[in-house]
Amino acid sequence: MGVTTATGGRLVEVSADGAARVLGREFAEGIDATPAVGADGTIYVGCYDGRFYAVSPTDGARKWSLDTGTFVVSSAAIGADGTIYFGAGDGRLRAVTPAGAVRWTFAAGDWIDSSPAIGPDGAIYFGSRDRNLYALNPNGTRRWQFATGGRVDSSPAIGSDGTIYVGSTDQRLYAVAPDGTKRWELITNGEILASPVLGADGTVYVAAVDQTFYAVDAADGSVRWKRTFSANSVSSAAVRGDGAVIFADDDCKIRALNPRDGSELWTFNTDAPGYDYIESSPLVAPDGSIYIGSSDGMLYRINGNGSPLSLASNWPSYRGGTARHGRVDSAPRGEGRLLNLSTRAAIAPGGVMIAGFVMAGSGPKAYMVRGVGPALAAFGVADFMVDPRLDLYAAGTLVRVNDNWQELTTPGFGTADVAASVGAFPLPEGSRDAALVLTLDPGLYTAQMRGADGGGGVGLVEVYDAIGGDARARLTNLSMRGRVGVGENSLFVGVAVGGSTATKLLVRAVGPGLAQFGVGSVLARPSMTVFDARRAPLRTNTGWTTQGFGHDVAMAASRVAAFPLADGSADSALVFTATPGSYTIQISGVGGTTGEALAEIYVLP
Repeated sequence: MGVTTATGGRLVEVSADGAARVLGREFAEGIDATPAVGADGTIYVGCYDGRFYAVSPTDGARKWSLDTGTFVVSSAAIGADGTIYFGAGDGRLRAVTPAGAVRWTFAAGDWIDSSPAIGPDGAIYFGSRDRNLYALNPNGTRRWQFATGGRVDSSPAIGSDGTIYVGSTDQRLYAVAPDGTKRWELITNGEILASPVLGADGTVYVAAVDQTFYAVDAADGSVRWKRTFSANSVSSAAVRGDGAVIFADDDCKIRALNPRDGSELWTFNTDAPGYDYIESSPLVAPDGSIYIGSSDGMLYRINGNGSPLSLASNWPSYRGGTARHGRVDSAPRGEGRLLNLSTRAAIAPGGVMIAGFVMAGSGPKAYMVRGVGPALAAFGVADFMVDPRLDLYAAGTLVRVNDNWQELTTPGFGTADVAASVGAFPLPEGSRDAALVLTLDPGLYTAQMRGADGGGGVGLVEVYDAIGGDARARLTNLSMRGRVGVGENSLFVGVAVGGSTATKLLVRAVGPGLAQFGVGSVLARPSMTVFDARRAPLRTNTGWTTQGFGHDVAMAASRVAAFPLADGSADSALVFTATPGSYTIQISGVGGTTGEALAEIYVLP
């Protein structure tokens, strides 16, 4: 963190136990900007001495500095390619390489206190004291500017649909579309100097200098609730995975508010002598600890309840998240896509394995669906289903059936050729595996795999987007229901995430929640683990409300119209950001238990 002393400024590293270490030598003047951390750990921060610094995290050595000839209080944003963006007192926004070379500068009409925010397409948004909100292209050219009635010192927040939210000293909170047109404005009774943040359901949270904290509906700008306190606030809030909204007031208090009605969950008083206000914004660590600085010269660590920063929100805290890099890392709404689903499970004699998928978009598209049994022998599976049959339904209506894949006749499509084009393993000549290649309209589909002869065994159901680069339609939801066994007979679901940027996913393993739909012998307590392509575990959950993300999961389910899970149920669920690549989800029963379970994967809008 940056601090200002009586003689200059310092960068200070503080460990979780409170031990502090000054990084490098003292700066000539104070530091008001929030440091940003690059992918290699380099710390970037501006100073009142007019220089912008790159500092080594190991020994505090200055890798380079850039003299702007003025002061720098704007916190930096770091692009996906490592470019650093920051504003300065000369009214210029600068784009600088990780080596310290200036790529370009853009001149606004007055100094830039606002910290830039980077959209998923690389657009840079920032405000200026010339009363404008600016949008720049990655090459530094102006995309548009939006005029407000006052200074824009507030830093923008970016919603999942690309909407930019920013406050102004004209006492208004603005919602601006990605094309620069105004969506709505909310008039408060005080200047807005704090930066807005977003909840998991898209609610916009911001404090105004009217002693009031606002929760605003992102759709139309209406006030969902507001709370009035005894002091003003310029502190930007942080939203936890349990939905709690944390911010500070100028009465030396840090508060946590209930997202439903704004009631106080708790208050922490710094008991600072005199009138020592808190301008700093809280940082919520992965272990739930809350860190916040104060003008009394102290950094406080407050014990939380274990709930980390929200993962379902697009912009849950100042500068977008704990890395403070001011950038949206997930795909914009409508662009996240799943390329394929594969699920393996043991099917009882006379039983069925059910895989569902949802295709969104504006037109028909080709897909390949396979029900694999005998081909699994090549992978060491001995008890495979000998003769699988595949039935495909559209909204409950049977569309196509296949028993043996080489009996399939689809004009314009060759099953072997499609399999090769999507990277699927080939089916042996003459095998009894089943496959369908067909063009489907947007909608809900269900693939059912069973033994053609009524027999059981291990089966694999696969759904492939046969034209992954086709933007007209995309897979947005994959699900699979089957029986969970023990060990290698656990339920395994594989999914490939496409696109060029990360995609936020909701992943669920439902056992007890199936009982309401009349499913018997459900898995009483599912445990779920997400693995990457190297089989390294990424996330694990047993009980969807147990890790402090219950509100995240509930709001994410609501956004994709998934049926709600009972509060405190033993079903498992998590939200995570998936970079393009392949993932495996393993569902097993706690204590070696078995039963029916439903695996679900949703692309979050």
